[in-house]
Amino acid sequence: MNIFELLKKNNLFHFYQPIYHLEDNQLFGYEALLRSDYLKSPAHLFKVAMKSNILYHLDTTSIEKALSIYRKQHQQEKLFLNVFISTLLNPNFVEFMEKLLLHAPQNAPKIVFEMNEAIEEEEMWASSILLERVAIFRSMGIEFAIDDFGQGTASLRNTLEIEPEYLKLDRFFAHNLGTSEKKQRLISLFTEYFNKDTTVVLEGIETASDLQTASDLGIDIAQGYYLGKPAEIVS
Repeated sequence: MNIFELLKKNNLFHFYQPIYHLEDNQLFGYEALLRSDYLKSPAHLFKVAMKSNILYHLDTTSIEKALSIYRKQHQQEKLFLNVFISTLLNPNFVEFMEKLLLHAPQNAPKIVFEMNEAIEEEEMWASSILLERVAIFRSMGIEFAIDDFGQGTASLRNTLEIEPEYLKLDRFFAHNLGTSEKKQRLISLFTEYFNKDTTVVLEGIETASDLQTASDLGIDIAQGYYLGKPAEIVS
């Protein structure tokens, strides 16, 4: 089944992975992860969409569906939604989000856009209207996160310019964190530098040792299989 049939026949769904506040072990939010029974790799799904010139359609379909299902679960924790830079820059996206939020209940969950640093869209970060768009969405109550920080070559520059509410460190930093002094020093550097303006989130926590080390190093928010695996239905 090709991507056009996936969208037409509504064969896309989401898993929701929990994100926790480490100090009190309280649920902080969920990240919505796009899935399909026909294409197991989400990365492949988005690459096909890029090549087919329907990435904006896929991105907005994903956002609308993820938010709709999440609201039906009566969840009030933050909802982290992945979004491509090309989507943020699309001239139709502001109106799309305005309509999506128009009838939102007062206790609707806070949305956090996770800005994707796809290599194919690296040059778009330099767009003269990106900061303007970010400001517009912030005026709607939407927050921002830089996703997979440390993976892209321009991550630090992008973070300094966007000043996101959240900085999601790539899962590379969590792997064997409990035994890697070099990674521990880097995590300490990130938390010390960004703690005043941006909340550092560590992805990919998979062991009790890595979780404890992350907490000791000043990580406030984390996610990973050890804390909770993605699930189709939020409970």
